[in-house]
Amino acid sequence: MVPNNGLWPERDVIGETRRLRLQVLNTSLLIAVVVGGLAFARTLTDAIDLGAWRVVVIAVVMYAGFIALLLARRLSYPVRALGFLGLLYLVGVIAFLSVGYLAAPALLFAGQSVLASVLFGRRVTLVILGMNVLTLLAVGALLSSGLAEVETTTFYDPSVFANWLRVTAIFAVFASIAVVSVDVLTTHLHQSLRDQAELIENLKGALQLRDEADRQRREAESQLRKEQERERSRHSGAGDTPR
Repeated sequence: MVPNNGLWPERDVIGETRRLRLQVLNTSLLIAVVVGGLAFARTLTDAIDLGAWRVVVIAVVMYAGFIALLLARRLSYPVRALGFLGLLYLVGVIAFLSVGYLAAPALLFAGQSVLASVLFGRRVTLVILGMNVLTLLAVGALLSSGLAEVETTTFYDPSVFANWLRVTAIFAVFASIAVVSVDVLTTHLHQSLRDQAELIENLKGALQLRDEADRQRREAESQLRKEQERERSRHSGAGDTPR
């Protein structure tokens, strides 16, 4: 390991990673609240018109949860991040049980998995992916066995353009989360590479300065030895002179 001689600043890699993940979390929550609000408003209106009050309650509670996590900046990062992933999971499960296997619920699970990989890393992502796969199998088993039935498919009548707007809004939420996450990570990676390149250049400069200092020290020592030898020679010659 090359010592830091004050020629470049030391980097807190762990702290930077935490700040990066916090930035992704806050941005993702903001996207979920702002863009997801479009899908929430339309779902709420349709549910009220159809008298699906259970859907109304669930939608309100879920959306309020996203808002609360966005505003609760004093909560610890793990609590907010796990809360966000948990809400996405619940929304996906409810969506599957309410409208069946459609693109929008699948996107919820996909977006949650992508976000988990950014917020926590490989181990948590594998756990969440496994949980999502098991959940899909469980929901499929319930619906195919007749133990549970899809509440309504009216929300996603393909002949109504407004429903396509809702699906598009849901897609935009999680596509934006994925894009923002990758962009932030890529930017951080590029910055790290630039910092490493600068570190290498500083290291080269430090080595050159060290080599130059060693050369000057050797020259000074050689000159000093020569001066000492001449001085000893003069003293030796003076001592041999007869009185």
